[in-house]
Amino acid sequence: MAIIGFTGKRGSGKDTASKFLETMYGFRMLDFTRDVLAPILANRGLPVTRENLIDIAMDGRKKSHNGVWADKLSVIIKRNSVHDFVISGIRFPEEVGVFRRNFGEGFRLVAIVCDDRHRYERVMKRGTKGEAGLSFDGFLQIEKRPTERVIAETMGIADFVIGNNGTIQDLYDGVSGILKILKGR
Repeated sequence: MAIIGFTGKRGSGKDTASKFLETMYGFRMLDFTRDVLAPILANRGLPVTRENLIDIAMDGRKKSHNGVWADKLSVIIKRNSVHDFVISGIRFPEEVGVFRRNFGEGFRLVAIVCDDRHRYERVMKRGTKGEAGLSFDGFLQIEKRPTERVIAETMGIADFVIGNNGTIQDLYDGVSGILKILKGR
């Protein structure tokens, strides 16, 4: 079983890289928003917005620990250990610690790096999590939130780094290259 986690700032290409592994290589994609946080918001009757996601994530971390949501995904992985997994959106170093403790060498963290303007354009194009119409300054302001500030530190402990200022094919080639290294091909 291989587990690849992607970290990077909003709009850097984490979900695109994850979906590529899912589609081309049969990985099962896990996502903190879809698989853990959005169901909690739904149970509380709250919409899935960036603000609500940040609030619920930070509340859970305050009540437990910074790796609490990684613990939840680890349970899903352990129940389905015949699959390869890709995790999109790892933010906290403590989350990396949870995955490394649970899965050892089977887990690898990949940072995706992209400049601010490219990321902003991608976020505006997808228009999810209540961010449609956000100004560039507003986009940069969100990066000062607690769930966003720690991403640079997490990227610093990645096993691999992919630049994503080029084409989508460049991103796919970078992901495939890392997978070849991990699979020993």
